[in-house]
Amino acid sequence: MAQVFSEYAECSVKRPDDYPLKELDNVIQADAVVIGGGPNGLITAAYLAKAGAKVVLCEKRYEVGGGLATEEVMFPCFFANTHATYHMMVDYMPPIRDFQMEELGLRWIRPNAQAGLVLKDGRGLLLSHMLEDSCDSILKFSRDDAAAFGRVLPEFHRMVEEFLAPATYWPPVPPVDLAQAMQVTEVGKELAEISEMSPLEVVDRYFDDKHLKALVTYITCMWGLNPNEGGMGFMVPLLLDRGLSKRLCYGGSHKFSGTLSKQVYMNGGLILENAEVTKIIIENGRAVGVQMYDGREVRAKVVASSLDPQTNFLKLVGKEHLDKAMISNVEGWKWDKWSLFTVHLALNEPPKYRTDDAMINEAFLNVLGAETQDDVLDYFDSVLAGNPTNLVGHVSCETLYDPTYVRVPGNKHTAFFQTPAPYDIQGGWEKRQKELTKQALEVWRTYAPNISEENIIMVSSETPLDIEARIANMVRGSFKHGDYNPIQMGYFRPNDICSASRTPIEGMYLCGASMYPGGLIIGGPGYIAANTIAEDMGLKKWWKIPDNIKKYIETYL
Repeated sequence: MAQVFSEYAECSVKRPDDYPLKELDNVIQADAVVIGGGPNGLITAAYLAKAGAKVVLCEKRYEVGGGLATEEVMFPCFFANTHATYHMMVDYMPPIRDFQMEELGLRWIRPNAQAGLVLKDGRGLLLSHMLEDSCDSILKFSRDDAAAFGRVLPEFHRMVEEFLAPATYWPPVPPVDLAQAMQVTEVGKELAEISEMSPLEVVDRYFDDKHLKALVTYITCMWGLNPNEGGMGFMVPLLLDRGLSKRLCYGGSHKFSGTLSKQVYMNGGLILENAEVTKIIIENGRAVGVQMYDGREVRAKVVASSLDPQTNFLKLVGKEHLDKAMISNVEGWKWDKWSLFTVHLALNEPPKYRTDDAMINEAFLNVLGAETQDDVLDYFDSVLAGNPTNLVGHVSCETLYDPTYVRVPGNKHTAFFQTPAPYDIQGGWEKRQKELTKQALEVWRTYAPNISEENIIMVSSETPLDIEARIANMVRGSFKHGDYNPIQMGYFRPNDICSASRTPIEGMYLCGASMYPGGLIIGGPGYIAANTIAEDMGLKKWWKIPDNIKKYIETYL
């Protein structure tokens, strides 16, 4: 332990000589302890550390980052992002600006060609960051829908710009108050109306062409939205607008977590790896620290956890410290509707699609296996039933934009096929993994003939069980740490007591993807928690509220 602390101190800009580490009784004294070194835990720790708090972050794995992971996935010298590839909120996320990450060398690549749909007859539909390019591509299929898309996307962007994006970084508002607030602007009224709908109803409301609806339905529901579930319509403008502005982190997603962890170190914080927390210490009804699997303790004024509700309250806190209502709520937590199945490839050359649109070959993401919206809906139904058939998935080739994913001589590439998949698959994953790997390659080869044995250097696949094994907090492969449904979103994520970070236990806070606003590397939970904790601890905030959030507060709150 002394050696770990010494190495940490040498790396710090602030040398915390007064940090009271007690080796004899194996206890570290701190102002705040953060459980979990994923993106939100790192964000919370970084803000508090720079505000002057003595922060300890405990991470179960040997490396921090959680879903911000870039690994060799069994391919020597071929790297892939094993979780987060598509970063959708880069232009809104306060930590990126507050910590001047781009000035420190963090780089993002935003391709213009964002999302394509490749059809078996060789036609390609491409949605781009540039609206005019999207409309030109849609025009091949429908003049009316090209015009509609040109009208609708700016409306969706205004919903994101004025309401959805700033709301991501501000505590949630009770539903009744929110419904009233949304009536003060035309944008708010439109958003309120579609919020009551299902994603499918929203897509069908604005578009008619079966191919366009297939692509829009897939890219807005692929992260776990049931297209037929009412009350989730507000996610369509958010995920469509953001899905056409997603970015790739240059050098791999782990660069993002590395930059965040440096902020913790540079401001006097301590990160403990291989430090699984097994207990949140409660004394006189207050959280006063954590105990790790090896008996070490961190005593602190504040405990902030980025873990899921069941781990936080049932395992770490214990039912004896909770009332019946809280126990019932936590026990009823629903995990993600589906997880993901991914096939990674190391290639001699990138995929080349048989299509009339050459830009499809440069798209950040291409959807394969679906011709119409019905194909997409049928596939999601098969996933929900536990037996995925007629695979529909999305593919990306990271090395088209970032050659650093390959560390061997020659112009080699990495790419992956990813598809929604059930945790409890019929027949079991041990039996089905090879079968679905073969099917994924067959689907891919249908549209890109050069996905051949001669071109493929290595193949590796990852099931929902592998996701859970790598990151225990992603229970049942739940990459969002919990389902997106009306009773687990907004003010009710994870419940109406804890959604704004504070919990019924004094001194304990939430800062992970299972609290408002959710997952997918958006940074909202960590940022909201940092603000709340800083206020409760009386810390002087060194950061300012972004202008777009100020405008949101002035207009709607």
